[in-house]
Amino acid sequence: MSLFHATAIRGALATREGVLVGVNLAIFAFLSFMRPDAFASWTNLKAILSLMTYDFLLAVAMTVVLIVRGLDLSVGSVLALASVVMALLLQDGIPVVGALAIGLLVALTCGFLNGMLIAKGRILPFLVTLGMMSIARGLATVLTTGQYVSFPKAERWFTQFGRFEFRLQIGDSFYGIPLPLLIVLATVSIFAVLLSNWHVLARLFYVGQGPEAAKLSGIKVERYTIAAYVIAALFVWIAAVLMTSATRIGYANYGIGAEMRALAAAIVGGASIAGGSGSILGTFLGVLMLALIGNGFILLNGDPNWQQATFGIVLIVAVGFDAVRTYKTRR
Repeated sequence: MSLFHATAIRGALATREGVLVGVNLAIFAFLSFMRPDAFASWTNLKAILSLMTYDFLLAVAMTVVLIVRGLDLSVGSVLALASVVMALLLQDGIPVVGALAIGLLVALTCGFLNGMLIAKGRILPFLVTLGMMSIARGLATVLTTGQYVSFPKAERWFTQFGRFEFRLQIGDSFYGIPLPLLIVLATVSIFAVLLSNWHVLARLFYVGQGPEAAKLSGIKVERYTIAAYVIAALFVWIAAVLMTSATRIGYANYGIGAEMRALAAAIVGGASIAGGSGSILGTFLGVLMLALIGNGFILLNGDPNWQQATFGIVLIVAVGFDAVRTYKTRR
């Protein structure tokens, strides 16, 4: 191996994304060795990617608010509320476009209220979004009395596109690629490019790195903080639309525990509780790592309670490393 290649490899491994690629490859190799008959099958890999679709969107939402020194514990509950509202409207025969628009309005309203109370009211993000989590989940439960909401009157295209697959032929084998996965990858990729290159979104990082310095440089800190929560709500709504279409029901218990997975994936991927940092690619790799761990518990017949505990351990370790990194940076 040439010196150039060795240096390039060391440089890649020195980044958060490089480390996560290595960790994911190690988990992949371990599961392939333990369950070669099941893990590497396309059916199982497609199931992993399909389930990642929703967690990835919520993790991106969490990453955006973390960048501005925020936190959003309501992502799972707002997902449920938007899903329930859209499903109830579709059940009553409202056209799909109208139902989706109202669902979007509900999600954006939740995000706007979160941002307003945090930016203008100077209330801690933890308290505001914890309250919104309870309100949104409570409203979803009241609207449905905790029951599933089906919508047989909905237009057929909506009840099918969440399960639609593009069939790819390689040799004599066919591989189904879920349409929602492609939609999410395209949407998030565009956002990642804008976040890195468009100066308007890049200011979110300045707000997180130093609100006072950002104010002195002319950045409307409060406006950008509110915008971050609204953007996060947009991604939550996309997840709600895809989940409602794929399952063909609205349900008040959607997204339970999703906020912890989203927070863990975002911090593992490079976002910081202290604000000012975040990587969409890193977030994707963090979501993938948690998805592989969850799939491993299923394939190896692990205790689901330990799976939840493992996610908690990952979150604590990630926060610990983030605290050390922040301390070293400020020194």
